[in-house]
Amino acid sequence: MAVIKMIAADDHPLVRAGLAHALRTDSGIRLVAQADSTDALFKILQSRRCDIALVDLHMPGGGLADGISMLQRLRSRWPQLPVLAFTLEDNLAVLQLVVSAGVRGVLLKTEPLRELSLAVRRVHAGGAYFSEALHRKWANSERHVQAVPQTPLSQRENEVFYLFVRGMSVSQIAERQGVSIKTVSRQKRLALAKLRLTGDVEAFAYAHALGLLD
Repeated sequence: MAVIKMIAADDHPLVRAGLAHALRTDSGIRLVAQADSTDALFKILQSRRCDIALVDLHMPGGGLADGISMLQRLRSRWPQLPVLAFTLEDNLAVLQLVVSAGVRGVLLKTEPLRELSLAVRRVHAGGAYFSEALHRKWANSERHVQAVPQTPLSQRENEVFYLFVRGMSVSQIAERQGVSIKTVSRQKRLALAKLRLTGDVEAFAYAHALGLLD
């Protein structure tokens, strides 16, 4: 099995050292590069191939913006590069923006780094990963989804939802099904509405709760 080559971007050297230490015994993941700013991250990616990027959302300093703008630029420049966000942020509204910017997973800095290897592998394989603490938070929320929607999903809505939470983009699903992107977007929107999900973050949480991401 090929080794997963990862780049880690964080402005704190101790955090980067902790990430390297957490991966020291994992022969399947190699930390091939480290960046301490958005500028450094983009410079490295221009000259070095990486299979996945673990990126801190907030890296002050440098000429390039961090946060959502950084994620959007990453997606524009390297659309095939899986990105795993590394952050203290656990606000659902903010995380919705993060996911909308193309991130396939969120690893909380407050959680033990034993999640790191699993998160990297799942996101690299095309799936999604959110820290267990986020799932606990969603599970305790009164607005979390019920197991059975009031209105059943159609067969196509169910298929679109399943493929999406398993890591396929709307355009990839459209190509697979031989329909327009607009059609898939509508079916995805209807599925989320029937499941009482407010966005992609809750969709991934719901799928995780049902074991669809295992």
